[in-house]
Amino acid sequence: MSSSPANGLSELHQPIRLRTSLFWSLYGVWYRHFRVYTKTFLANATPPLLEPLFFFTAVAIGLGNYVQPGGFEGLSYRTFVASGLVISSAMFTAIFETTFGTFVRLVFQKTYDAMLGTHLRVSEIFVGEMLFAATKGAVFSTVVLLVTMAFGARPNVWCVLVPVVGMLTSYLFASIGLIVTSYVKMINNFSFFTTGVITPLFFFSGTFFPIKGHYVWLDVVSNVLPLTHPIEISRALFEAHFTPATLAHVAALTAYIVVCHVLALRRMTQRVLS
Repeated sequence: MSSSPANGLSELHQPIRLRTSLFWSLYGVWYRHFRVYTKTFLANATPPLLEPLFFFTAVAIGLGNYVQPGGFEGLSYRTFVASGLVISSAMFTAIFETTFGTFVRLVFQKTYDAMLGTHLRVSEIFVGEMLFAATKGAVFSTVVLLVTMAFGARPNVWCVLVPVVGMLTSYLFASIGLIVTSYVKMINNFSFFTTGVITPLFFFSGTFFPIKGHYVWLDVVSNVLPLTHPIEISRALFEAHFTPATLAHVAALTAYIVVCHVLALRRMTQRVLS
């Protein structure tokens, strides 16, 4: 039996039920970035994969032939470098996502203006963005781990947790990237940050050589750098050796994430709504 016109009109006037809970809001932002990213997957994914491979082959394999056979801290030099590169790759993918990527969405594409026209809050937009960067960090740290294994790195069963450290590292540096983006007025200004901050972090956080034991001032500076702590956690996983210092690195990484998360949301809220 067909429905009457009155019944059809009553169905049209039923309220639309939107999924507006926190989970679905964050997922919506995450999924939006995922769809855009996969449309140009090769262009986006190739540099973060090839750069660590180039560093690994040039430094770990090339220079590694001149390093003492025992390597450093009980690890062969290839494994030592691999334990740092899996984390630094997570840093790079997050930084570029929330500096250049966020700036383009903010200034040129006006993506966030469109998002604010929905039920999304500013905090949900940028937490979702940081979660997407964290997902990329977990994926790329896994890929770099597998690639370095193919070239001679020797991980152990504890290394299944390395992608988790990569994810946390990416979340941290995604928040740092948002803080920087909140201040930048022209996209070319990011070159000062990448050259003057990210490059020194990459080289002086223990990625390629042990920091401790050279100079007291270098030890102090290294312990302040946010990349040092996840690299040391990764190295402990590769060594399967955990000490109170490892717990201290976990605590420091957690503190950095909490502080930078709060600052990133505060700064981006001011930038977007100003």
